Amino acid sequence: MTTAITSLSTVDSRGRGYLLLPPAGGTMRTFDPLAGEACADVWGVEYPGHGDRLAETPAADVEELGARLAAETAEDFGAEWFSRTTLIGFGLGAFVALEVTQRLGVVPAALIVVDACAPQRRSPDKNAKAGASAMGRVFGRNGLTPVAGYRDSPESWEYALDLLLGDLQLLNAYRGPGRTRLSCPIAAMRGTDDPAFASGDDGTGAWRVWTSGPFVGRVVPGGHLGVLEPGREAEFWARIHRLEAAFLNVEPEVA
Repeated sequence: MTTAITSLSTVDSRGRGYLLLPPAGGTMRTFDPLAGEACADVWGVEYPGHGDRLAETPAADVEELGARLAAETAEDFGAEWFSRTTLIGFGLGAFVALEVTQRLGVVPAALIVVDACAPQRRSPDKNAKAGASAMGRVFGRNGLTPVAGYRDSPESWEYALDLLLGDLQLLNAYRGPGRTRLSCPIAAMRGTDDPAFASGDDGTGAWRVWTSGPFVGRVVPGGHLGVLEPGREAEFWARIHRLEAAFLNVEPEVA
């Protein structure tokens, strides 16, 4: 069985690292370009039924996915490793990161969520009736998607859309985690043209209620998952480092 977490680093920094959790339809390989530009230890998560774990049975819901990944993380890496690692969750990965953290009972160094509305501001059934082809068109029109690199191969495109639709079904059925606040810093980042925020609702800033520690929200140029577009890797890490610096200037919330 392939482990859930795999090193993607091209350098060995021996310092604090980053654990990247894929969006709907994504695999660990989504993050290869980012890992290649990072001057830090970078790890990627592979969900069951995806990528290198394609032969495994997919999780039935986000809660099960979080529980499975938490158990594998505890067994393979331990609490001390998790506590000094920054989690970066993209879309679906933001909620998986929250579920994993709550189940492990230890907080990461920080949690950074990208293009994900806060759980209490979501509309879970929004895309419940959309087919794979329709979702592929929507995602392709609004910026980079985890499936964009598969368009030249009909077989690969079908595989990618199947992953996307399966993950969207999990996401649409997800009602959010238990309202347990974390103590680690949280940063929320979204694209200016992300259609998930078109209503103007502050779904990014609403992540503030999920931590008693520092919170930072940022709006950046681009569409849904636009921060993953080819050629923006150095820009992405520069933004991450600015978020980390901003944590130091934000007072934690007093309970």
